[in-house]
Amino acid sequence: MVLLASLWLGTGCKPPGARAMLEGREHLDGNRPQQAAAAFEKATRLLPEDWRTWNYLGLALHRGGKHADAGKAYQHAIKLMGQDRMLGKREGSHVLYFNMGRLYMDAGQPTYARQHLSTYAQLESNPAAHYWLAEACRRDGRLDEAELELGRALALQPDSARTLNRLGVVQLARKQPMKALDSFRGALQKQRNYSAAQLNLAIVLHRHALPNVSQPREQALAAYRKYLEMNPKGPQAVQRIVADLDRELNPVTVAANSPTNTVAGYEPPLQVNTNEATFVVQAVFPNGGKFGHVVTTNSVPPRRVVTPTPPPVTVEVPKPAPVIPAPPKPVKPVQVAKVEVPTPPVIPKPTVEKVKLPDVTVAPVVTGVKGIERYSYTKPARPAVGDQEKAREQFNVAYQAHRQNQLEKAQAAYRAALKLDPGYQQAHQNLALAIQSSGDVKGALPVYEVALSINPLSMNARYGFARALDRAKYPVDSATEYENLLKMYPTYTPGHLELANLYSQQLQRTDLARAHYLRVLALKPTHAQAPVIREWLAAHP
Repeated sequence: MVLLASLWLGTGCKPPGARAMLEGREHLDGNRPQQAAAAFEKATRLLPEDWRTWNYLGLALHRGGKHADAGKAYQHAIKLMGQDRMLGKREGSHVLYFNMGRLYMDAGQPTYARQHLSTYAQLESNPAAHYWLAEACRRDGRLDEAELELGRALALQPDSARTLNRLGVVQLARKQPMKALDSFRGALQKQRNYSAAQLNLAIVLHRHALPNVSQPREQALAAYRKYLEMNPKGPQAVQRIVADLDRELNPVTVAANSPTNTVAGYEPPLQVNTNEATFVVQAVFPNGGKFGHVVTTNSVPPRRVVTPTPPPVTVEVPKPAPVIPAPPKPVKPVQVAKVEVPTPPVIPKPTVEKVKLPDVTVAPVVTGVKGIERYSYTKPARPAVGDQEKAREQFNVAYQAHRQNQLEKAQAAYRAALKLDPGYQQAHQNLALAIQSSGDVKGALPVYEVALSINPLSMNARYGFARALDRAKYPVDSATEYENLLKMYPTYTPGHLELANLYSQQLQRTDLARAHYLRVLALKPTHAQAPVIREWLAAHP
């Protein structure tokens, strides 16, 4: 667990507030969350304006299972830090986004967890960010996104057996047993005594049809036995499966009085390491949370395959969620010892405030290209926030029509939602996509600009805008937007591939195209278009 307060808790003679923080940290390190919460609650009285004391109080309450009170403490830390400072790299404040995401996940609300962890991953691209965002996506049923995020985590930390094991679990859920088998084997290559991956390997060999795998049941028996060697007191059901397989494969060597009380059709659950530490980083996330579906369209190198059109919609309407009250205005510190834990826990929903995000300077990447039209940016002002609840109702109507490809109806409903709440970023983004899908690509461009004025950090909006500029025949401006996207998200493979295609086909800059094609191969050597990319690279040394 990363403990950010160590930056200001020195040694030697300490003021009372610092002593209380140090005492609380010692209790946290000793896995005594109740005593830690009492110490941190004292620290909030002595240092009421320091956001880190409230963040630590949230951690202690979180670890002690008091989710609602932990949410209040985190929210107070966010309020003290301030949204503008949270969005900048100030004092490690991004960690609160991570903490809130983990809190929602532990409280069984993966949709809200995914929104917060997505923000954190956009601000801090590190293995833990992508790993836990993937887990939130997996629990929320978004398996394709989970696999994508685990791939990003592995690109940053390729030796992580835990990430490879989780990738195998996701691939198996996506009905890809051969890929799962490779992932579990990869995890065991990284960590030979990793029992969770060993059991998962045995399950895949035992319960799934695997082409080109010789003697899978014999391999399954050996894998189960190896798992029991790692866990001599392993589940009795696994021991029964071993006895059954042994009886089936070696009928002569099994004694006549061998036990037969097996569980018919029993399949051990996949091991997903539910006992992993749940407190990894401490960070603060920006206010809001309207983050849409990650578009993962794979573009292709030149003269091979036409880049597929984007899917009809980039957002999924959240599942009905319990009513989450806004956090109370904390004036006095929480009296930890007197707080009861609600069942089920209700976590305060992050308040939506007007956040000033950093501007992204748009400058041409390729200049002096004759005969190429340029796009005239409208540079819209950031719209004000309106009636969010009523706007969400209209948005849901628009989304359903969009899914059914009723584009005129969808556009009308999106516009109705924006009339109620002009600051609804996802409605602007989906409206732009609906307009683009109806054939008016140029008409979608200013709508994308409005979406980006609300959230310049939105990977989906920036990617959609760049693609739309390309299809509207503004290749220079499209390249500029892809470059801006990759400055913020340098490991985003689809962006590198689209930009490489643009440079190689329309802008005749093979030198720039080569750099981005090489980046695609470095990020994903097994990319579907890797053979074609390598052919292009060989032809353009």
